[in-house]
Amino acid sequence: MRSKWMVTAVSLFVAPALVVASAPANAATPSIRSTKEYQALKVYVSELGAKKNQQQTPAEINKYRSELSKKRAKASTKVRVLYQDQLSKAKDRRAVRKAKVVKLKQRRNAQIAQLKNARQQRLNAIAADRRAAIARINTNYANQQDKLNKQLKKARKKLAKATNPVVRANLREEISAIQDELDSLAQEKRSDLNIANNKYDNQVENAKETYAQRIENTTEDFNDQIANLQTRLRELYQRSKERAQQRRADEFAIVKAKYDEGVGYIDQMPVNGQ
Repeated sequence: MRSKWMVTAVSLFVAPALVVASAPANAATPSIRSTKEYQALKVYVSELGAKKNQQQTPAEINKYRSELSKKRAKASTKVRVLYQDQLSKAKDRRAVRKAKVVKLKQRRNAQIAQLKNARQQRLNAIAADRRAAIARINTNYANQQDKLNKQLKKARKKLAKATNPVVRANLREEISAIQDELDSLAQEKRSDLNIANNKYDNQVENAKETYAQRIENTTEDFNDQIANLQTRLRELYQRSKERAQQRRADEFAIVKAKYDEGVGYIDQMPVNGQ
């Protein structure tokens, strides 16, 4: 099972990012109608409307059409500028959110590094306990073995000097008993060392499994949050981009409608000589 404290900690970090991400994408971008370029087009179309029933020369008609096209071009250029401004702001917001993802990844890496360090410290502690336990066993048996080896050496010296058959037989029996005791002691030592090593081997395996699970849970928790946040960021940016594109299309339509209105006025103007 994943650690609950990790999910809570990550969620608290991510939540503010999503709140910021939900802010209106075009709150600070002005409408094309409020720009001087569109206002100039609008004023000129009004002027054309005032002249729609007045006699005009072909040259004047051409001049009106040319001027109207220029003002439309300026207004259309402004629409593109507003679109780029809106898109740039969306990219800036995306960059801020990406920075939050980077920080989240850094937190994940830091926590994993802490867990790995804690795991190594635990393994080092187990290794120290193992060395201490083995040292105690070796010391304990070394004392007993030294005592028996001294007895064995003494008995062998006596055997080398003895001439009485009964004495020699007793010494051989004593030497055999001491040797049996040494062999038994060596077997007990090996058994105690195996028990100690098995104990600490189990502790090592348990520590590795415990920390492996913690590292896996931490990694998975953070990666899930990161993946969800990245998906959300892509969706927010795509939505902002689509809104910007739709607004650009709508504002192009506004400019065109005003331009078409001006063209309609020009087409109504009576031409001298016709």
